[in-house]
Amino acid sequence: MKKSRMTAFALLLCATLVGSASAQTDYPNKPIRMIVPFGAGAGVDTLARGVAKGLSERFGQPVVIDNRPGAGGNIGTEAAAKADPDGYTLVMGSNGPFAANVSLYSKLPFDPLTDLTPVILMGRLPMILVGSKSAPANSVQEVIAAAKARPGAVNFGASNTTARVWVELLKSMGGVDVPTVLYKNVGAMMTDLMSGQIQFAFENVGPSMPLIKGDKIKAIAVTSPKRAGFAPEIPTLAEAGLTRHELVVWLALFAPKNTPAAIVSKLNSEINRMITESAELKQLALSIGIDLAGGTPQQLGQYHAAEVRNWRSLVEMTNIRLE
Repeated sequence: MKKSRMTAFALLLCATLVGSASAQTDYPNKPIRMIVPFGAGAGVDTLARGVAKGLSERFGQPVVIDNRPGAGGNIGTEAAAKADPDGYTLVMGSNGPFAANVSLYSKLPFDPLTDLTPVILMGRLPMILVGSKSAPANSVQEVIAAAKARPGAVNFGASNTTARVWVELLKSMGGVDVPTVLYKNVGAMMTDLMSGQIQFAFENVGPSMPLIKGDKIKAIAVTSPKRAGFAPEIPTLAEAGLTRHELVVWLALFAPKNTPAAIVSKLNSEINRMITESAELKQLALSIGIDLAGGTPQQLGQYHAAEVRNWRSLVEMTNIRLE
């Protein structure tokens, strides 16, 4: 009887392993959900939709975008971290929820280093310091001068954690004190910027450039060390003498922890091919100012850990805390 039970258990285990291997080999055989922890229209959302379209075409299965904005990206990232690790839930996000929020928030319901599996680094991009058309400055030097001349009267908007830190870095480097108005989504902030309710903001390229080109807002400077290829006419913060800190936005794709390595490898391989081969993805990246990256899951994992440390030092220096 004992031998019979052991034999039955062995057969069951073998069937389970074979079934699991088959599911991974056949992946994907149903729709994939790609969570974006920000609202529609954000740069990460635009990129996610481009990647989702490409994967849908390559896999022959729908890749559906699920926008879960709120709490600086924490709500959507938590949903991904707690999803089944079967490869059918992914999360495309940024350095905010993946790195900065570890230090910005006193308590997170997830640990991005241990609760997520790296898939691929999608790319990096600068932010743009933008102003309303009525703002009393057209250069970084004039922004600083206006803030010093009228303490408290020059304000900034911020719709994400990276922008929030950039405001603090500008205050530190420029020796000014300006109030910051926090927004839950970029659309509301841009509406207030266009109407003059706020005067300046740091924002990603995707939401900013169409409004700059449409003469709805004005560009003051980019945060990259060198002028950006998508808009070489916009000067850098460094050109204004603000060279003490460099901080870039990065976007990456993750899966829940314990997602099978074979599935992660397949996703990584297909997206690397898209980055190399897809003219459509390259054009999309150019339109939102992203320098596409790619690479292995292991490289993303190393970069991710280093960025968590980097953000910890930035948050300690600026003394920002969010709840």
